[in-house]
Amino acid sequence: MKVLSLICARAGSKGVKNKCIRKIGHKLVFEFSIEYSLSLGKEVKTVVSSDIKKILDYCEKENIELINRKSELCSDNSRIEGTLADAIIKKGEGIGYCSLVYGNIPTRHADLFYESLDFLEQNKDYDAVISMQEASKFHPDWMFDYNEEILPKKKETHYRRQMLNQQMYCDGHTLIFRINKFLEKYNSMTDNNREYIFSIYGEKIKPILNDKIIIDIDSEKDLKMANCVIK
Repeated sequence: MKVLSLICARAGSKGVKNKCIRKIGHKLVFEFSIEYSLSLGKEVKTVVSSDIKKILDYCEKENIELINRKSELCSDNSRIEGTLADAIIKKGEGIGYCSLVYGNIPTRHADLFYESLDFLEQNKDYDAVISMQEASKFHPDWMFDYNEEILPKKKETHYRRQMLNQQMYCDGHTLIFRINKFLEKYNSMTDNNREYIFSIYGEKIKPILNDKIIIDIDSEKDLKMANCVIK
């Protein structure tokens, strides 16, 4: 096996209750992530890490490798790297890469996985690849601190989108990293020594820019949008 594809889904979601086991059409949200992972080929080992009984029962029925995630890895304050380390130690022996797959993203694109893995294979000096999208209509320069009563004051710059400094944001679809680099960082990590976002995955991270439709289910609106896109 070349890649450990870890599907993560935990109970206790706040924006949408039980979002990973809500229905889109005739399937539950997490099923889309499992089907995507299983479609990636023989060199990819699919493992599900969850504390949701319905998901664990599904995996047992479908003979999918699973980890019944410990409660200390499922709290609102738990960091995802703890879940990744737990899975790598239990299921990742002899595997070179790990792909993090969130169970609440039903819109899936295998070509992003292949592009990312191929990049790491061809560029040994990179430690990880993460999928990103350009911030355009939802550009940070057009965002305000939340306030229901009054529009907060914000210094005016300019409103032509083409003139804004281009930004990008993590879309949550693809994150592939070298296991050895991750464990090296993880085993030496304390709560206070991680200065940069995503630095746990390595020193040199490649952003893969894409314009795919990727919907992260965190609201009822997201569910409706995903329903329309998938149908």
